[in-house]
Amino acid sequence: FFQSQYAGIVTGMGVGVGSGVSGGVAHGGAKRKEIYKYEAPWPVYSMNWSARPDKGFRLALGSFVEEYNNKVQIVCMEDDRLTPKCVFDHPYPTTKVMWLPDAKNAGAAATCQADLLATSGDYLRVWRVADSEAKLECLLNNNKNSDFCAPLTSFDWNETDPNIIGTASIDTTCTIWGLETGQAISRVVSGHVKTQLIAHDKEVYDIAFSRQGNGRDLFASVGADGSVRMFDLRHLEHSTIIYEDPSHSALLRLAWNRQDPNYLATFAADSNEVALLDTRVPCTPVAKLTNHRACVNGFAWAPHSPKHICTAGDDHQALIWDIQSVPRPVDDPILAYTAAGEINQVQWGSLLTDWIAICYNNCLEVLRV
Repeated sequence: FFQSQYAGIVTGMGVGVGSGVSGGVAHGGAKRKEIYKYEAPWPVYSMNWSARPDKGFRLALGSFVEEYNNKVQIVCMEDDRLTPKCVFDHPYPTTKVMWLPDAKNAGAAATCQADLLATSGDYLRVWRVADSEAKLECLLNNNKNSDFCAPLTSFDWNETDPNIIGTASIDTTCTIWGLETGQAISRVVSGHVKTQLIAHDKEVYDIAFSRQGNGRDLFASVGADGSVRMFDLRHLEHSTIIYEDPSHSALLRLAWNRQDPNYLATFAADSNEVALLDTRVPCTPVAKLTNHRACVNGFAWAPHSPKHICTAGDDHQALIWDIQSVPRPVDDPILAYTAAGEINQVQWGSLLTDWIAICYNNCLEVLRV
């Protein structure tokens, strides 16, 4: 559904970005639409795709209401439309929602695992999702000696070892949690703190595990001090600063390339640029993506391609870039979509790689690429 930005570029996504797999075909063989829209009863902020092979076309949405009572809603594809299947209460808005990863592409085996969803806000919570309800499985609180909590800005669920979740907090720390499970992750009993570390000089805004090495021990974080820092769970006595924003602006998000773990992306507060970093060449971005006309709010790497990333921002634009020319400059996006509002969230389907989801105002749109 994306449109070509410039003459001479193929309109639509005939450039090999989408996977060409079953994401584009509805049950019964009917071809799906190019765009699906769902309007929630409240402003949407957090959103993420299901990673469960038997429930691919399913997303979780978190409300953004500036009061204690907020909601999380599960939306599924049903009869060729996005339909709410489950809604549950959540204290404060969720800063992130994330489904249990499909560890090591377990495929059919993953369908035997518990259907788990994690959310961050005042605390980290893990929920067990059934067809029409969600039950709180555990609440992870690392500040039990105080009546106050330091809100969590983000978290990441380790894809290689789903018993590990890392959280980022405004109290300058990252906490690595271990989920106590049985032989499989079918029964979450509780969680324990594996380690907590002061990660930055100021608030930490995002955390993401890397697929480098064994895919389990390396992670990076960004924060209000304007730095990207790398950590190794096996050697937490030191970290490596791989990038610092030249103007020392807060860095809000980071994401690893899902096929080439040498690359990651980040952006600063109130910036219309996305910096692409190569961990082998620290300190200087290998490229900057600069075509947004207002501040960037999010990005998502293609799950199946090392050379594509989608960025989105307040200019209503979702832009898809081909970065295969890096380290030569990446001047323009290859495709663009204009939404009806400021896009605050973008996620690329990890299983249905033909689909990108965006959020603006109270709307979720799922776009075929």
